[in-house]
Amino acid sequence: MPTLELETMRCELDGPLARLRLNRPQALNAANWAWVRDLVTATSYLACSSETRVIIVSGEGRAFCSGLDVKELAQGHLTTEWFATWERGVSALANLDAISIAAVHGYCLGGGLQLAIACDLVIATTDAVLSIPAVKEGVVADLGPMRLARLIGAGPAKRLCLLGRQFSAAEGAALGLIHEVVPPDELEQRALAVAEELLAIPFTALRHTKRQIDRAFDLSPADLMTEMIAAQEECLRSPEHAAVMAAYREAQARGKTRA
Repeated sequence: MPTLELETMRCELDGPLARLRLNRPQALNAANWAWVRDLVTATSYLACSSETRVIIVSGEGRAFCSGLDVKELAQGHLTTEWFATWERGVSALANLDAISIAAVHGYCLGGGLQLAIACDLVIATTDAVLSIPAVKEGVVADLGPMRLARLIGAGPAKRLCLLGRQFSAAEGAALGLIHEVVPPDELEQRALAVAEELLAIPFTALRHTKRQIDRAFDLSPADLMTEMIAAQEECLRSPEHAAVMAAYREAQARGKTRA
């Protein structure tokens, strides 16, 4: 299994499935300079993997990610360049062709929540604790407020971002931020099950569907229509579509034979 070992995370490729594991457990996977550089490196590595179709993002130890390293921030080490590097890594994750699943447990705070919602699907444990408290630290949560507004609407996003309060996975699910809540001991199994479900779906169709949703706020309906026609043509010409239709015709023929 090809593995990219970095200082604060590792990336494992296993055929069409990849795992991005945040690996700074002694600091609850908080993001320092090495962490943001590693995220840029890891997302570049994943973008170059033509075989990867689904990615599971998870955290080692007791937390998914507790956000930026407040100790580093307090010492003035996290400059505007750090925040820009952070956003490059998060945006790169969001813009991957592969479908990403955030498997969230424990603390998912600030940048951790930003990382999770940059993924396409979020599965969280019942004991997960979430928040986006950047304003309480006197900073802006990069593009996290924008992503939250697009995901759950401006009103709920303002409540979460302006007050910075902690909330549960169940509350996140009610807002549409968390897609599924599971017991802690079922997180790994459920993330893999959803990954397998996605891997069984034609990837060309998944990739274009993800792109259309992501660009829904950026393009006019006319421009989206133009992109859709091109995407639909690619889907109709794909070997995946041909295989699905062949299986459908075969099933139909078997049904007629039995009749």
